[in-house]
Amino acid sequence: MTFFTALVALTSLQQGWPQTTPEKTNYEATSTYQDVLDFIGALQANGAPIHLSFTGTSTEGRRMPLAVIAWPPVASPGEAKRSGKPVVYIQGNIHAGEVEGKESAQNLLRRLAQEVEQLKQGKTSKTFLVDKLVLVVNPIYNADGNEKFCPVERNRPEQIGPKMVGVRPNGQNFDLNRDCIKAESPEMRAVLSTVYGKWDPDVIFDLHTTDGTRHGYDLTYSPALNPNTDQQILKFSRDEMLPFVRRDVAKRFGLRLFDYGDISTRGGQQVFATFASEGRYVTNYGGLRNRICVLSEAVTYIPFKDRIEATDKFMAGCLEYIAARGKQVVEIIRNADARTVSWGLNPSKAPALGVRFEPDSRGVEEVIFEKPIRPRPKGRPVDLIKAKMPIIDRFKSSRTARFPAAYAYPAEYSALTNLLQAHGIAVTQTTEEWKGKLTTFEISERAQDQTMFQGHFLVRIEGKFSEVNGSLPKGTMLVRTSQPLGLLAFHILEPEMTDGAGAWGFLPEWLMQAGTTYPVARVRPPPVVRSEQL
Repeated sequence: MTFFTALVALTSLQQGWPQTTPEKTNYEATSTYQDVLDFIGALQANGAPIHLSFTGTSTEGRRMPLAVIAWPPVASPGEAKRSGKPVVYIQGNIHAGEVEGKESAQNLLRRLAQEVEQLKQGKTSKTFLVDKLVLVVNPIYNADGNEKFCPVERNRPEQIGPKMVGVRPNGQNFDLNRDCIKAESPEMRAVLSTVYGKWDPDVIFDLHTTDGTRHGYDLTYSPALNPNTDQQILKFSRDEMLPFVRRDVAKRFGLRLFDYGDISTRGGQQVFATFASEGRYVTNYGGLRNRICVLSEAVTYIPFKDRIEATDKFMAGCLEYIAARGKQVVEIIRNADARTVSWGLNPSKAPALGVRFEPDSRGVEEVIFEKPIRPRPKGRPVDLIKAKMPIIDRFKSSRTARFPAAYAYPAEYSALTNLLQAHGIAVTQTTEEWKGKLTTFEISERAQDQTMFQGHFLVRIEGKFSEVNGSLPKGTMLVRTSQPLGLLAFHILEPEMTDGAGAWGFLPEWLMQAGTTYPVARVRPPPVVRSEQL
């Protein structure tokens, strides 16, 4: 009996377990913020070893719940690390109209609680998860957006149920799945501090719904898409785990999965293409932190109940795969961190890393999709056709830069320092003058978007690098790349990056003009200078 079917049978045998709001309403309603808290509380009252804490407070004053469950019980990040088990972070409801991830996360908590009951009775199974993983679950990341209920026809017009759903942005009107680098929302700041900074998950799941191409798949998925993601992490997630889960779920449940994407025409040819490479997206951001990441996207045009079940089954498949390879997962993550540190200690051995990117294809494959009809219908696609086309499921670097031993910038740029520290990147300050070779970037061209995005007019600069004999005065801020987050520091601090600190406005505008020198310099090899940790 598989993990998923075993838990379904277990649920039918045991009484007294709480039901989710969709279950109680025949899938006509989705959970409110209070419903989620009440559900977790009911699991605890039923004996579930759930450690509930709150990562922070949203713009509108709602505390953000974080439920941790494992067996034996785990109540702190230190205990989680000492267990040697993979720590898995599951995040639902980042876009609050996309509600099945929120419900699936609650379903998972209940199933894990039921596993604990079986383990207490001496019953074991190789497909149980709660004794092999530490699960850190945030079912309702965008709590403010969730509470702005309106008819689904208004907030998600193509979505099949439930009757009322929340909205995409948070209380600041930010899209939280674009906020990972600039980290201006209380939600992202709280997750940076508590989840990434303390629990430090090895694996990250971000649960969504997609309303794009009407294809023949109930759910689509994606690994991290930034090409700078550690290659061993990409091999495990993109090339091994996700293809296996796709085949396994089809075999076990008859459920069709495929890579996330939409059909479009490029160069006169139909292609199936994924989204973007920037670190501003949750799963790409996690990849830049050297973590295994999975985006889950149930499709909006199938019924609400089917979307929850598809997410449940996909999650079960992925979590089983990870649990069966727990030691390998932890080793992959630790090796990726060690690799980044080694590059910072000896940049001559670091690969060229991307600062500009372009789509790339894994080859031509068959795609199942609905025959185009006007007007566009609602409901599950029925008139399906098949066609072969390039699958653009990844990106490649179109421009690269050298990985330095450190970055240096004046202490007066406190907004940049605060941003780096919020991400957990170690920043030091020199206590003496240093002289040596620096690589500077002379700006020759500045382009600024004319449309505001997430409260910013994004900036892109062009220019030329020069190696100079220079000095760093006492008090200079120094960011060494010989740290596990060295790759993320590269993404934020490189001048040509279109998703870094300069692009988002964390450096003075007058320094981001043609004819000026980008205020962050590279240092290579590692500078020998006294400095103090901030």
